[in-house]
Amino acid sequence: MVVVFESETGLLHDMGELHLESPVRQKIIKNELEMSQLSFKLSFESAKPATIKELELIHTANHIRDVQQTQHRDRTEFTPDTIANRHTWIAAMHAAGGTVQAAIHTFKKKETTFAMLRPPGHHATRNAAMGFCFFNNIALAAENLIQTTKVKRVAILDIDNHHGNGTQDIFYDRGDVLYASLHLAPQFSYPGTGYITDVGTGEGLGKTINFPLPFQTEDAEYLVALNEVIIPIIRDYNPDVLLVSLGLDGLNSDPYGGLGLTPDGFFNIGLSLASLKQLVNKRVCVVLEGGYKYSEIGIATRKFFEGLETETNISYPTAALTTLSPQFEMTLREAKGFFRQYWTNF
Repeated sequence: MVVVFESETGLLHDMGELHLESPVRQKIIKNELEMSQLSFKLSFESAKPATIKELELIHTANHIRDVQQTQHRDRTEFTPDTIANRHTWIAAMHAAGGTVQAAIHTFKKKETTFAMLRPPGHHATRNAAMGFCFFNNIALAAENLIQTTKVKRVAILDIDNHHGNGTQDIFYDRGDVLYASLHLAPQFSYPGTGYITDVGTGEGLGKTINFPLPFQTEDAEYLVALNEVIIPIIRDYNPDVLLVSLGLDGLNSDPYGGLGLTPDGFFNIGLSLASLKQLVNKRVCVVLEGGYKYSEIGIATRKFFEGLETETNISYPTAALTTLSPQFEMTLREAKGFFRQYWTNF
């Protein structure tokens, strides 16, 4: 069962007719989930807006007020590509609140949930909107779980093409949240963060894991990184809940991306994560982030969940792999060597 949390307020937030983080993204994904013959059961729930108190778990009062003030103007530019209209505040409130809802649902009901909401969130910092993001939805969900339930450890896996700088920064000195990200190498991609050597500080030392991928990394090598580095670390961390920042902008030829994944690759990513379900007692919450190749984002989302909802003991999905590229092999060797000082599961 996949329980989808949605809100029509997300269709009202619009950053301009030329901006690809647009309401049509939400429509395409929902249409694919509704119209396809799915291999899993699906139900929809209405997202509720976050409360100011919930937002304050992560964001500063000044930042919350700045976003709230946008409802009085037709257009507010936080950055040249992060733009609010009069409906952004209510959409962002529902995206944040619905993600919190989805995480609580997966914790209590032990069912996979999908926060199919916009605007996305993983670039938003405590005090700033950026990268199309206003509130950090997944960070709010993680913090709310820790503050209001018996959850002691949360793992956040970010598979967006772009590094989730906001999520990393928020938990950088925390030991109760593991942030792991597979993303296009920062020298090729916004926001230019997420190096292997960024591993956290204080109690969070070793709890930030970044695997920067070479330009045009394809399915097979992506799965090697996921299954040989990221998943063993998540297993070693032994979280109570797994939260996933689902970015679809890793698809080949995404206009804002630089990776080379296919929809079938997303099936295998989901299948890899299915191997973690027993570890977290079926508590997996997926949160929509980026993805702008309109012709494939719906299909890739469906395939991801088909993989995730497959009953399997396979921990390493196969993919056509002959040899690793020199660039990827070098990054893989560097990552394993570097993370070995913090984690033993290699």
